[in-house]
Amino acid sequence: MTGYRRDDQDRQGELATVVLKVLGVAVAVGLVIGIGAWGLVKAIGLDSSDTTSDPSQVQPITPLPTTALPVPSDSSSPATPGETDLITPASPGTGDLFLSAAPVIVNPMERINLTGQWPGHDNEGLLVQRMENGKWADFGVQVRVNVGTFETYVMTGRSGDQKFRVYDPDSKTASNEVTVTVGS
Repeated sequence: MTGYRRDDQDRQGELATVVLKVLGVAVAVGLVIGIGAWGLVKAIGLDSSDTTSDPSQVQPITPLPTTALPVPSDSSSPATPGETDLITPASPGTGDLFLSAAPVIVNPMERINLTGQWPGHDNEGLLVQRMENGKWADFGVQVRVNVGTFETYVMTGRSGDQKFRVYDPDSKTASNEVTVTVGS
């Protein structure tokens, strides 16, 4: 009977040893990961607790813009090419079919986002058109007005200034035109 208890005690001792070894390895791995992460944070400079840094080296905080788009009526300084990515040739919100494009300068076959609004004309189908040889031609893209707004995109390989508009063939209503410069 005493042999049985000794085997049981030996197994318990072996089990305790194994558990302690696993726990020791886990602590060691955790320390290595923690020290590595701390070193990485220091190396990248993400630690904000460094009070010994030179105050002249601190980057000033730039406030976030308060408006999403420049105000069309604010013409105190002319926009330079590339300064704004959105054309707003007409004033939205008048109930008219309004179109905007972004970006306004692209390389050939880059995406041109066309967005707009036409309040009160939900579920109307609009055709995207491009000015070709002095006439508006269907571009082969259709978009549907949903809750007074619409969005689609086009891509073109033609270089130079490209003029786009959207057109409702049922009511014979056209939006303002937007110009996108496609580089060569």
